Amino acid sequence: MTLSDRIFAEADQTWFAAVSGDCNPMHMDALAARRTMAGYPVVHGIHMLLWALDSLFKTQPDFPLPNAIKVGFEKMVYVGDSVRAVTIGHDPARLRLEVQVEDVVALSCDLTFGDSVPEARTIPDGPLLSPAEPLDLTFEEMEDARGRVPPPPSLARIVAAFPSLTGVLGAERVGTLVSTSYLVGMVCPGLHSIYRGLNLTLTPEGAGDGLRFRVRHADEDYRFLRLGVAGGGLAGDIDCNARPAPAAQADMAKIAQHVAAGEFADVHALVVGGSRGLGEVVAKALAVGGARVTLTYAVGIADAARVRDEIVAFGGQCDILRYDVREGAEQLSALQLVPTAVYYMATPAIFRRAGIAYSDAKFQDFFRFYVTGFSALCQGLARQGGKDIAVFYPSSTAVEDRPANMTEYAMAKAAGELLCADMAKFEKWRRIVVRRLPRLPTDQTATLFEAESEDPLLAMLPIVRDMHR
Repeated sequence: MTLSDRIFAEADQTWFAAVSGDCNPMHMDALAARRTMAGYPVVHGIHMLLWALDSLFKTQPDFPLPNAIKVGFEKMVYVGDSVRAVTIGHDPARLRLEVQVEDVVALSCDLTFGDSVPEARTIPDGPLLSPAEPLDLTFEEMEDARGRVPPPPSLARIVAAFPSLTGVLGAERVGTLVSTSYLVGMVCPGLHSIYRGLNLTLTPEGAGDGLRFRVRHADEDYRFLRLGVAGGGLAGDIDCNARPAPAAQADMAKIAQHVAAGEFADVHALVVGGSRGLGEVVAKALAVGGARVTLTYAVGIADAARVRDEIVAFGGQCDILRYDVREGAEQLSALQLVPTAVYYMATPAIFRRAGIAYSDAKFQDFFRFYVTGFSALCQGLARQGGKDIAVFYPSSTAVEDRPANMTEYAMAKAAGELLCADMAKFEKWRRIVVRRLPRLPTDQTATLFEAESEDPLLAMLPIVRDMHR
């Protein structure tokens, strides 16, 4: 049965951050979120849970007090997604509640009922931890973490927003649920965190002095933590992951060990999407070799400036230019010189929430980047007399390997390959180099556990040299 539906907007993020204290940048900062595994700002899982439970108790006001709650945050929900809360099954002992997005389960919640109320788990008190900014801890520091987080700063506003839920669980327990978001997002794991789920029993409400916690289990291979928690009428476990920090590409000194000075001295390169990832590697390698580089960014001017400053400090030549491939080639009017080479490294977030086999919206997004945007850029350069330039188009081994949940991405890359072939054949472009790249370490490809992969510099250098042979 469908209980309610809604869209979580930016204003909802701001509200929940204010009442909970959880201002982790993965939720609040679009530029920071794009350098995480999510790619886009993510809705706070606990906010969704409170809304879903409040919707349940609003439609079923006579529900008894549950004695336990188990929640799994199955998929990330992005700001702007449309979600719905539904009940799946209900009997006297158990009820299952889900939050769905695009017909995919994003949150699962099992409530169990009974007469017994377990005793609160004993967790020794520790230091009060109430940082205003998320802690940036090493995994070793996380393994030994313990302490206490305070009640949420605006319990009255939370209670007012979820009156039906408060009427069943009580204000202190609702506040404690909110405190778990602060604990994970701000304290442990903190800055680089993913909230996976909770398994809590209801206990007698206490003195309202906050939520005590300690790490009960840690697995560094999977960057997994299980936190034991107790206080504020709840006790049990919280599961979370410490996601990897944003990927750092090779610095100029390392690249200089592989690129000869003057190797690309006659090149003026336009690196579209050169502010991070593989584009950053290419821009730095060209600059070390003496090329004049113009790198573009769509939104991350700070990242672009960082790469430019690193190149210039090394003695290289680099300019930055805002260029959004979705906005047309008119932006090229700001170019000071027509480039002799173009590296088209622009991309949206590649790895997205798994859902149905094909999503037209996802395909259209990829298509705008990998086909329409690429074509517009090349045609714009041609109008400026640039058909004699060398162009690099990065395709992907996903076209042939067909990994799960990447159908739309592989389709768009395949279409880009066809476009490049026809541009060379019918439009007489001098040189278009297409390579199917494997999965290489970048922000886009970060995983919770380390996997063997090729060094991006060593993977890209042969391509750069082939472009300018």
